[in-house]
Amino acid sequence: MATIAAKNSAESPHGSVLDPLATEDVPVVLKDVWSRSGSKYRIRAIVLLAVNVLLFAGAGSFAFWLRGGVRFAPAHEGYWDEFGQTFLSVGFIGHSGVSLGSLLLEPISVQDVPMQIPILGLLMAALISIPILVAILYRFWSSLPFIAVVGFLAVMPWLAVTLLGSCVLASVRPIRTRFRFMSALLALVPAVVYLILAWYGTSDLVAGKIDPVDRIKFVAPWVLAIVAATVVFAVVLAIARIVDYRPGAIAPLLAVMFALPVALFEFRVGRDELYYRLLEGLNEVHFADVDASVELDQAVMESWARHPPARRTMRGVRELVETRWLFELASEISPVQSVLSRHQAELAERCDWFLKYFPDSRYAVNALFIKARALDMRVDPGEFRNAKWVRYYDDFPSPASREAWQMIVKNSPGTALGAVAMLRLAQLDARDGDLERAIAKLELLQARFDSLAKAGDTAPTPSGPLKAVLARGVPEASLRIPMERVILEAHRFHNVFAANRDPLYGYDPISGPRHRADTFPFGLMDLDPRHEQYIENLKTLKRQYPDCQIEDNIDLEIAKATASVELRIERLETCLNDFPNRDAVAETLFRLGVAYKSNAESEKSRVMFARLFQEHPDSIWTEQATRYAPRQTTRIGRAHPLRQGPAIKNRP
Repeated sequence: MATIAAKNSAESPHGSVLDPLATEDVPVVLKDVWSRSGSKYRIRAIVLLAVNVLLFAGAGSFAFWLRGGVRFAPAHEGYWDEFGQTFLSVGFIGHSGVSLGSLLLEPISVQDVPMQIPILGLLMAALISIPILVAILYRFWSSLPFIAVVGFLAVMPWLAVTLLGSCVLASVRPIRTRFRFMSALLALVPAVVYLILAWYGTSDLVAGKIDPVDRIKFVAPWVLAIVAATVVFAVVLAIARIVDYRPGAIAPLLAVMFALPVALFEFRVGRDELYYRLLEGLNEVHFADVDASVELDQAVMESWARHPPARRTMRGVRELVETRWLFELASEISPVQSVLSRHQAELAERCDWFLKYFPDSRYAVNALFIKARALDMRVDPGEFRNAKWVRYYDDFPSPASREAWQMIVKNSPGTALGAVAMLRLAQLDARDGDLERAIAKLELLQARFDSLAKAGDTAPTPSGPLKAVLARGVPEASLRIPMERVILEAHRFHNVFAANRDPLYGYDPISGPRHRADTFPFGLMDLDPRHEQYIENLKTLKRQYPDCQIEDNIDLEIAKATASVELRIERLETCLNDFPNRDAVAETLFRLGVAYKSNAESEKSRVMFARLFQEHPDSIWTEQATRYAPRQTTRIGRAHPLRQGPAIKNRP
């Protein structure tokens, strides 16, 4: 038996044993790329291995670029911190920006862009299958550069650790088998476990955020990756056997596996999609609400430590610190305002860059919108006073944003972005004294979007099941524009502008006096409702224009800005009694109904809404009231307490 085995070994040109009966005496040596000892084979194997590493490095770099727009990860600022955070936070299920689960959500979500499903699936199949095939056909040590690419260029260290175990299973005795496809499938098991864990991590992130039917989109890439990796195993191993394990079996398919997701992304998604999503994410980060209560408590304790206890109480120290913080929030030179200005400048610059390089992108108008909103952003001091949160708002436009709003109206007048732009331009026109132009814009806005707001802004569903699955939403959908609120504000401003041209003062109480040298050079549209001095400024405006046409609107604004519910009700009731036939009656009735309801006065709330339904059936405020009470047609008798002046004046 030993003689036969030795004879077979001598006759085999590659030193492999073909007789299974000889395994008792001579170890089995599986044929691979390095089995051929000729110099031309070794040189060809080394060159093609280097080509494979370069192609695979491109795939790894593409995987990292999809997450942050950075083409070469080690050149990225803070690379090692990001790498360490990913590794220490268990990157396949963590909330890190480079975790595998978050890859499906940001910056490009598979829910918004379903074409990412095949792109990510094929890319993941390449990252998983190629190192395993190299370990099988080139031996284990040859797979180490590919594993390093996954860990350090794709910045997926946990996938690299998983692939290290997979390559050991595929190429190291006694686990490997002579049936190489079976070895590849065994090596795929750790990667499948990795992808299952990634799915569970992703399901936690998306739970409660999407329709359960859409969750299939978040598991589909991993299923596709497993299936595609299996197909790659079969094709490459079949080609390798056909060519008798000569070098070159992996490179062609690796080139296809690298080129296919890149081509799909370039022609079916586009680079503008990635850079816009990064821009959108930066906008959300810069203007996210911040809970300042912890920092405030720390500042109070530090201030308390500097004050002798006998001089000031803890409550006094807290009031002092809060007052100082409120002053800083309102100051143009405060740290918060400086950060806001820096973020505004950065976003404006990023938006200009996007528009320069992607002028024909479907997101070009979105970039203009983000720029305009960023320039309009302000800090809300009232939110800090009430809730100790730093919040931003953008519904009081800045003149600096006018050009961006104008470009939006010019390029996209029939979209939700155009509606917001027309509203902001109308506000700016009214502030500049051009009320006729503002009224024209608001009328056009209402004519275009009233029916759309009632019907709901839904995009048409593409025909065919595949097109429906891969369809992308309208570009502005991710901006979450509250169209109903925009339409409501348009109606409110239009009612104020159209019904309040004063016979004595003209539009000066609304837009401010034409001669800016007056003692109070502001009109109603110049006053920011969230400013700390808003109520005082309204009272000054009322004194500046006694008995003006918009006196009812001024009183209504004072009531709306009142924090106390009881005092707000009293002021609303006074406004309703003093101006029973003015244009602000409908909104006053609505605000009273809401205030009564929040104050647990259900019967009075019902009466207010009933009166609104009866007297102003076509008002925009009547539509709003249907959320709080069903439409009622009961006639309101004269004995109603709100029609009896003394009852209101004697209200406790």
